[in-house]
Amino acid sequence: MFKFINKLSNAFTLSEVLITLGVIGIIAALTLPTLISHYKTKEAGSRLKKFYSAMSQAILLSENDNGPSSEWLKTYYVTDGEGNYDGQANRNLELDYFNTYLKPYLKYLKLDENPDDIQDETTGQAKSIRIHFADGSYFNMYNGACMDLDFDINGLKQPNKAGVDVFKFIICPKSHALTECGGNKNWCSYCPLCDTREAAYNRCKTNGVFCARLIMMDNWEFSKDYPFKL
Repeated sequence: MFKFINKLSNAFTLSEVLITLGVIGIIAALTLPTLISHYKTKEAGSRLKKFYSAMSQAILLSENDNGPSSEWLKTYYVTDGEGNYDGQANRNLELDYFNTYLKPYLKYLKLDENPDDIQDETTGQAKSIRIHFADGSYFNMYNGACMDLDFDINGLKQPNKAGVDVFKFIICPKSHALTECGGNKNWCSYCPLCDTREAAYNRCKTNGVFCARLIMMDNWEFSKDYPFKL
């Protein structure tokens, strides 16, 4: 006498499969935002570290040919006859500074001499130059008391906001190095009077323009108490 064996007796039922998929979906919904956030902060920290390292190397190589960067020829920002920031004149100074001291020593994709998406004429930003990198990031160079380098980790993508995807670094002449960078440095992340992490955190929390120093102090990582959400 033959015995019939049901080969499907150990298989999952449709309801069990649906329940399992539902559980997996719930877990994914709970964990995916955290994973994405972790990836974003890791990538942002990596790009900031890469930019700082590339610029440090370029400045060092340039100093071998052009002398200390604290003594590189740089004119304080130029104003017109009425005391307003002269965007065109300062753009020319930015371009001369970059071509002389950085261009031969820095690997970049292209130079935009007058990017049309910067429109704040009151600060002269419409005349700033922009240097693009192969990974899609770029920095705007702005002539102020120091030469400001506003590094955007994701380029033209939004939100283009200080402390979130835009971080300021500066190259200062000797006359402003101590007050702007502190110590004996003249190339630094911008955050005057940020000698301690607490000071850097408080300034970053107040204004995202100061946040690069905090991230640098945290070994190029976005700490759990970082004031802004990426």
